[in-house]
Amino acid sequence: MHSIKAIFFDLDNTLVDCETADRRIYEIVAALAREKVLNINTCQLINCFKEQLLKVPFDPDGQMNYYPWRISLWEKALCEQGINHSKLAEQLNDLFHLDRMAFYQFLPGVKKMLTELLDHYIGVIITNGDSGIQRPKLKACHAENYFDHIIVGGEEPFEKPHPSIFYKACDLAKCSPEDAIIVGDSLNTDILGGLNSGLASTIWVNPKNKKIPENGPFPNDQIVSALELPFIMKQF
Repeated sequence: MHSIKAIFFDLDNTLVDCETADRRIYEIVAALAREKVLNINTCQLINCFKEQLLKVPFDPDGQMNYYPWRISLWEKALCEQGINHSKLAEQLNDLFHLDRMAFYQFLPGVKKMLTELLDHYIGVIITNGDSGIQRPKLKACHAENYFDHIIVGGEEPFEKPHPSIFYKACDLAKCSPEDAIIVGDSLNTDILGGLNSGLASTIWVNPKNKKIPENGPFPNDQIVSALELPFIMKQF
């Protein structure tokens, strides 16, 4: 039986519904595109941008900041329809990165859960990603009001699942790995990292009841929502 001192949380799709935020901002982006270009195929535009964003979210050569890089992705998506409009690409990118934050809030019930739960534990967010992308998200949901410490992977030598970022969280929380747990939606970053770091437990947020691959990694527990966490903590 472990005496848990700290809870490490992932951010995206663990505490925040990123899918809803993305869907809403793409609707707004599509409306702007249609306003500026008559008869544009907005479905094709959005899908083309999404595909590129998935394949190359950042400049592979490291020469360009994420923001102008993603303007270039919008330019390519527009060019797929024979539209050369660099100003529109910039406007679409502004909407995607800035207005999206209006939808970036903690899931219903999460604030109450965090307020009550983290009265008994040290709370640390460990989120992967570029600082310029993750910091605005954290600010939008006022994460600093609920957590003792926040770690952004893009600001560290290594991101999750590398053990070093989990050990840093332990140092900040002034606890050993066996006194902490990780809660996250990614098997390959949150769960694998927690297992490799020797944390007391790994809790997989799995709202769609996805199957665990045959070769793992295998979490210690699964939950539909982070709101189940107070009940999980009773076992420790």
